[in-house]
Amino acid sequence: MDVTPKNEQENRKVVPLFQSGDYFFHRGIEAYRKNHLQRAIKLLERAVKLTNTEPVFYVQLAAVLSEIGEYERSNEILHNVLAEKKDVAECYFFMANNYAYLGLFEKAERMTLRYLELSPNDRFTEDAKDLLELLRFEREEDDEWDDLDGDEDELIAQYERARYLLRQGEVQASIPVLQAIIDEHPTYWAAYNYLAEALFRIGDESASFEICETILEKDTGNLFTVCNLALFYQKNGDAKSAEPFINALRRVYPLDSDHYVKVAETLCAVGEYQLAYDRLKELDEWELEHRSELLYCFGVTLYHIGDHKKATVIIQRAVRQGSKQAETIIKSNAIIERKQELIKYDMWVN
Repeated sequence: MDVTPKNEQENRKVVPLFQSGDYFFHRGIEAYRKNHLQRAIKLLERAVKLTNTEPVFYVQLAAVLSEIGEYERSNEILHNVLAEKKDVAECYFFMANNYAYLGLFEKAERMTLRYLELSPNDRFTEDAKDLLELLRFEREEDDEWDDLDGDEDELIAQYERARYLLRQGEVQASIPVLQAIIDEHPTYWAAYNYLAEALFRIGDESASFEICETILEKDTGNLFTVCNLALFYQKNGDAKSAEPFINALRRVYPLDSDHYVKVAETLCAVGEYQLAYDRLKELDEWELEHRSELLYCFGVTLYHIGDHKKATVIIQRAVRQGSKQAETIIKSNAIIERKQELIKYDMWVN
């Protein structure tokens, strides 16, 4: 979403010679309009570094971060803008959207009402009214809304924080967050699964396998656990132990979108490329385009099922979207030189 006020769009002058914050801001907007979101983020980060007193630069950066699912980081930037300048009303609108995506509906409603109070007739007013209507519909659907004491909001916030840390490669930092969730919510299996992943990634493999066994004892057939075990055994080179879990995934087509993607990614990571492709091709183009590593994953499956031309196009597109794995493959000339063994997908590359 382009948040630049129209009068600023008309009055700003780009000065490439000096590479001012304004210059990088406009380049960031141009990249955003071409749907090159990772590049837009890098340019906007440069803009705010060079010109850190311009709120609209920060707001635009936060808006793009929100589009790639970095809701926490987006809200952190917006909070900082409001701390310096409380009249930047659109911050409340973007924060409301971020909270809604995180499932923090009460906070989303408060932010929406605050925006409408400050901007009853603004460019996002109608969108805010639609959001408010949706949030109130969610409230009516949830009979327990009024009984919530904040624990659920806190749980979701902690969980998203842990996932964010894992995605950023801050594996060690995610562990106490996940452990705290488990201490407070002993049957929250999603946190157990991410803890198993974190422990495996830091080398405590025995603990990660123990956690997986515990989950399957209490929640038989937990899909994320099956994915983890297929991946853990495969990474350990234990194909025989991995096989029953991979075989289970071959037959699964989850309805839940997170589970669907997790299964597809796992199948690709363990070398089941045709099955991974069969699932990924069903995803909306929007979802692939907004997740650079998932787009790269799709490219890997295309390559291994024999569509090298399309795979090259997709992997190059993933590079432009910010995929580190795709960039490594292109720089290594693995596609040109047909080094098939190098063209693979790792779920944990940051």
